[in-house]
Amino acid sequence: MPDPARPRPPRGRQAAPARARQPDRIEAAGPLGSVIFREQVKSARGDWYQLGGFAFGTGSNALIMLNRVAFYDPQRQKLDDGGKRALIRWACRDKLGQDDGLVADVAHRRAAMLRALAARSRHCVRLRVQPEWRLAVGLGNKANAHEIGLALHGTYGWPVIPGSALKGMTAAWAASSDADPRDVWRVLGAPRRDVPLPPAGLGDQGKPPEPAKGTVCFLDAIPDEQPVAVEADVFTPHVKPYYDGMARPGGTDVPPAEYHNPVPLTFLTVCGAYVVDLYGKSDKDVRFAADWLMRAGDELGAGAKTAAGYGYLSAGREGPP
Repeated sequence: MPDPARPRPPRGRQAAPARARQPDRIEAAGPLGSVIFREQVKSARGDWYQLGGFAFGTGSNALIMLNRVAFYDPQRQKLDDGGKRALIRWACRDKLGQDDGLVADVAHRRAAMLRALAARSRHCVRLRVQPEWRLAVGLGNKANAHEIGLALHGTYGWPVIPGSALKGMTAAWAASSDADPRDVWRVLGAPRRDVPLPPAGLGDQGKPPEPAKGTVCFLDAIPDEQPVAVEADVFTPHVKPYYDGMARPGGTDVPPAEYHNPVPLTFLTVCGAYVVDLYGKSDKDVRFAADWLMRAGDELGAGAKTAAGYGYLSAGREGPP
């Protein structure tokens, strides 16, 4: 398909179309109803957007704030971009609702649970991991109107690193390393297409072994007794009309071109210390998984945009919880 000529403005001087005035205040549609709105604040240093109508701060559940609140502009008949900016401003200022005391209480509860598991003959290993720069896990989890994606705890709404993400990162490293396939299949579960069959793992008539769960459980990584920092970052697609067309059924009629305006898009990242807890019946297997996880975090990274430097983890062993 040939690249169409760049559109040119019509000849003659014409008045620019009047831009619709953006309201100073837009109420939210969501479980909080009319008690929440976004308002535009004007100052000598520029304009910004903030949340009003309620005493937002630490203790506000980010799952409700991000996934159940939508700001709709009735004049433009679309979601209000200022509402997204107000939510991101709240997320960075109040660290997605993390409260110092509650975060410490949850960390102590996790430690008590691990001690109870140890009393039942379960072997536990605790790692302390910290992003070398920033961490972006769950950017695809855009279960909200404003498409703000981040991995959040299902109850508290705080930033976490899901256990499934930790196990997937560990499995990716183990599959590409010289680890014994028998150890990988036993520790991480079977069957695995990314790991060769164990030499002695074939069953009757050359069939692979039956599916089985791994011997090690990966728990969600939670903040290490204090809130982690939340920071806004930006990526800028340069051919947004092309990508928008590709998202529609049937493809696109707009080819990528240099005259398309770049459109900055804001997303959330975190940085700070997390605790990663592993447990299982075999001390040997738990230590295998811990070693693989530490190497995976250093070499592969967790989450999205690792090619741009996000997600690489410095990990070290902690003492018994």
